[in-house]
Amino acid sequence: MPSQTFNNLSEEKKQRIFNALYAELQRVSFPEMSINQVIKNAGIPRGSFYQYFENKDDAFDYFIQESSKKIKECVIKRISTVHGDIFELCETVFDEIVNAGKEKSMINIVDHVIPYVNVNKLEPLSEYIENMEREKRLEACSSLGIGNLKIKDEEELMDIIGVIESIFQSALPQIICGKEDTSDIKNKFVRKLNFIKRAAEGEAV
Repeated sequence: MPSQTFNNLSEEKKQRIFNALYAELQRVSFPEMSINQVIKNAGIPRGSFYQYFENKDDAFDYFIQESSKKIKECVIKRISTVHGDIFELCETVFDEIVNAGKEKSMINIVDHVIPYVNVNKLEPLSEYIENMEREKRLEACSSLGIGNLKIKDEEELMDIIGVIESIFQSALPQIICGKEDTSDIKNKFVRKLNFIKRAAEGEAV
């Protein structure tokens, strides 16, 4: 992961380096990623790159972790738009992923990046929420708990989120490979989601 020197950089410079990695990974797959091209895109000296990252693998891990973080932040921001309905939130995010996957730039990123991602290194959304500042975590949990969910505490809410994440993880590879119609994938996803919803709301499943 990035060095402390990198962590001390301004947010503007961190974003510039992230954008440089993104641009390079749109152009080529990770094994072909050029450090020279990254530092050119970022406008930084070669020596600075090695002050920030150990090697190309380290920079790639940073890119994946930061991308994952940005996605989670977007998901949290979406909560207010669905009035705390975690299941509506999931369908909204699912549709956004499908639509984004149709864009050429995103298709390139998926093809060039996903095959080389170790999903076991990614922080689940449930852990991300648990690690938020207490005030923000309580706000997020309170918002997600609105409705008819039969949950006793924050821990049970995290369990529900964990189950939903596993449904997402099983659906995403099918979307990415493009071998199955997205409407069929969505129908299967919603069916599983509704099963969890009925259980969470105390209905017969």
